Amino acid sequence: MIGDNCLTIIDTEGIGDLAQLETLSLPKARLTTLPEWLRKLTRLKCLEVMNNQISKVPDWISELKLLEFVRFDGNELTNLPDSFGNLYHLRSLIFGYFPGNPLGVLPNCISHLHNLDTLYAYSCKLKSLPSWLGNLAKLQILGFYGNELTDLPHSLVNLSDLKTLDLKQNPLNSELAKAYEQGIDGVKAYLRAKTEAGQNILNEAKLILVGEGEVGKTCLLKALRDEPFVDGLPSTHGIEIQSFKTTEPSTQTVITLNAWDFGRQRVYRPTHQLFFSAPAVYLVVWKPREGSQAGQVKEWIQLVKRRAPEAKFLVVATHNNLQQRQPDIDRQELWDLFGRETVVDFFFVDSKPDAQGNRKGIDELKRAIARVAAGLPEVGRSVPKSFADVRQALQEKGAPYLPLREVLDICRAHNMDDEIARLFITISHRLGHLTHYENDPTLRDIVILRPDWLATAMSYVLDDEETRAKHGLVNFSRLSHLWDDENREDDSRYEKNLHPIFLRLMERFDLSYRVADPTSRSDSDPVSLIGQLVPDIRPQNLSAAWESSPSAGDIQQTQICHIVDASNGQSASAEGLFYQLIVRLHKYSLGRADYNASVHWQRGLVLEDEYKSRAFLEHVGNDVRITVRSPYPEGLLGMLTREVKFLVESFWEGLRCDVMVPCINPCGKNTPGIGMFEVEKLIDSKRKNRHEFPCPVCTEWQNIDALLRNAPAAAQSISLVEL
Repeated sequence: MIGDNCLTIIDTEGIGDLAQLETLSLPKARLTTLPEWLRKLTRLKCLEVMNNQISKVPDWISELKLLEFVRFDGNELTNLPDSFGNLYHLRSLIFGYFPGNPLGVLPNCISHLHNLDTLYAYSCKLKSLPSWLGNLAKLQILGFYGNELTDLPHSLVNLSDLKTLDLKQNPLNSELAKAYEQGIDGVKAYLRAKTEAGQNILNEAKLILVGEGEVGKTCLLKALRDEPFVDGLPSTHGIEIQSFKTTEPSTQTVITLNAWDFGRQRVYRPTHQLFFSAPAVYLVVWKPREGSQAGQVKEWIQLVKRRAPEAKFLVVATHNNLQQRQPDIDRQELWDLFGRETVVDFFFVDSKPDAQGNRKGIDELKRAIARVAAGLPEVGRSVPKSFADVRQALQEKGAPYLPLREVLDICRAHNMDDEIARLFITISHRLGHLTHYENDPTLRDIVILRPDWLATAMSYVLDDEETRAKHGLVNFSRLSHLWDDENREDDSRYEKNLHPIFLRLMERFDLSYRVADPTSRSDSDPVSLIGQLVPDIRPQNLSAAWESSPSAGDIQQTQICHIVDASNGQSASAEGLFYQLIVRLHKYSLGRADYNASVHWQRGLVLEDEYKSRAFLEHVGNDVRITVRSPYPEGLLGMLTREVKFLVESFWEGLRCDVMVPCINPCGKNTPGIGMFEVEKLIDSKRKNRHEFPCPVCTEWQNIDALLRNAPAAAQSISLVEL
């Protein structure tokens, strides 16, 4: 090796006398071209000249006929000489492997290297790949990380030996991106389908309206669709999907928006998250008279971003007639929090026409929607015609769902083999054209063609006053009645064979959990608890389950799960967390055998383990306070804390859970419990043989062991009044 840290100044002329040399590495040797003396090394098999300033390779490179391995990464190459194609023994060629070269395109001479089995071109500014790549039959590894590729040539299907294909950090079109997630076989299936049936240009995007109840989402959608204004529209059940067209101003491209209008009530929110996706345009709708805080604008953006981090938002204030002042919303705060690429713009509209028939701000909003949609990867992309044909065939069926076998039959009728057909289903599911839970043995045999049909089925349960009156307790027979109510029209009823599937779906997504029922009817008519229908306030008899002080012999310990945005450390809400805690911790519920003994509500619950240790979990702001009373509280407390932390960090993307403990006596402010210590920092200090840590509130130095064990002075200060 010459260069790097070995030598900085050498007499390189003498190296040319080493005629038998087979390997030469010249990293960071300040080369701008290959030195002339290299021509003499005709036995050379391996040449590495990475991280220099080489901008041109001389024609005589072809004289090194035995070369098998060449590394050019980290130079300034834009091309190679035609003679490079005469290196017939070359097996591995590396243009880029952190960093690359500014190639722009792969040099055509590579097409003659028929023994090539490895090609790396990381970060080489490639916008497309040549079709001749598919003629290099021995290729096993292709690395194109960090380029500008959106698609691939069909010829890659010919590479039967290909084992590795690296396309990460490329702006792949949505169909290819989803196929890439399936591996090389998925990519080849996509390429075959794309070529065999031709291609279509798809100018279509998904639009999702979110916001609190009664802010005018449905009226806004009607205005976007140029429909007449209707006062007193009924509540939306689940999801309604309707389309409208708008024109992108700069290109005059007509784009079809498939608009999803979610049910307005707060209880529907956990079901909404099943359908959030990107790429899509989101309208966050709020009413100025109630204010942006009441409209939960920031919270809605956070909620969507945790499920679809790349989502684009337009914030829309409704009911904004000419007599009102401009709505008050802190635009800068939202831009600072989420960035201008995420929160694209703000609009103030009135869906109700004025005396002249004009709807304030609607035309401007439609143009903005078109501009944002035009930047989404699916708009303007080429898609396999057979995919579009099958989607059309499924739409013409008019069915809300089909058995998987029937969908596969339709795909086969359009000349798809089973591999391509399953890829079509997977991609269509992830792009929102249909819903298919391929990894669940109970759910995978049906394909849901109308998400609104599924969401409406869920909403009938969440709207049921009888189930709400029973604090969410419902028998399967009652669910069956809700889904197949004879008082509804036939197209709003659900076949009985679907009811077990719906129940499984609700259980899978923690909307419900099966309740232990000791009676003989448990198998024939099982009981479930619908998490969203639990009470919204503390039970009046809470003190019977959680007394004001610990019982004799019990020690009380407390930890706080501090939930924050991982990107900035600010307090953040894990929407629906306690629904999932009720579901997952049911085995510790006081009512696990008798529901009437349960103590839980939307922001808290009381639990008991097999050793009669009791735990009280409750939301305090966005955080979760966990208090355990037991002769040995550490075991149950640790388990519950880990469960909360796991749920927050695995289910809510972008959130972090920091475990905290409260301060103890002596307290500089004489109010032990108000200061919070991060457990991780306490343990780290203990490892460094430090025995005390300063309170962040009163600055009093406190004993780490006592903090981690919640000394009684602190434990006794925690009561129901403070909680």
